[in-house]
Amino acid sequence: MTTLELLENLQNRGVELTPDGDLLRWRAPAGALTPALRQALASHKTEVLAHLRGIIDLPVTRADWPEEWQEAYIERAAIMEYDGGLPREEAERRAEQLVREAYRRTGGRS
Repeated sequence: MTTLELLENLQNRGVELTPDGDLLRWRAPAGALTPALRQALASHKTEVLAHLRGIIDLPVTRADWPEEWQEAYIERAAIMEYDGGLPREEAERRAEQLVREAYRRTGGRS
């Protein structure tokens, strides 16, 4: 489940989320926040807080990125490694930075 799917699911169940510093506060009808949803919310806490604060960012784990942003990352890392001569780890680190910056700048639109 992606962060946006989780948020939509919670909204449909009447769960209200509020950021409070590094904490995530919630109000919900009885039974709306199931143990599975609590676990999903804990797993996506960073992304949920960022979304609620209006910060557009990619998920922490690259495997959770939308496909087009994964492809952009792979392309940039390969160019920096093979054409730029950077060590693979450095190329991947820089590619991730660039893709995250582009994602924030475009609001997630490719």
